[in-house]
Amino acid sequence: MTTRAHFSFRVDRWDQLGDNILDHVAGIEDFQVAQATFETACKRWPGETITLRQGSRVIEDSRKVGFA
Repeated sequence: MTTRAHFSFRVDRWDQLGDNILDHVAGIEDFQVAQATFETACKRWPGETITLRQGSRVIEDSRKVGFA
């Protein structure tokens, strides 16, 4: 069994300035699961900056979708 290190999508929690990742919340292959994980992370850490990314492309940002 091998442990995966790279996934299609990732959910991260950022510092207040949005410059540094505080916590890599999840790495996910399935887009719908990634969206649900993003929404759950936003509820878990209200007011914090959470992103859902595919590589360097930001798909969701809690500051822009009304979660922060």
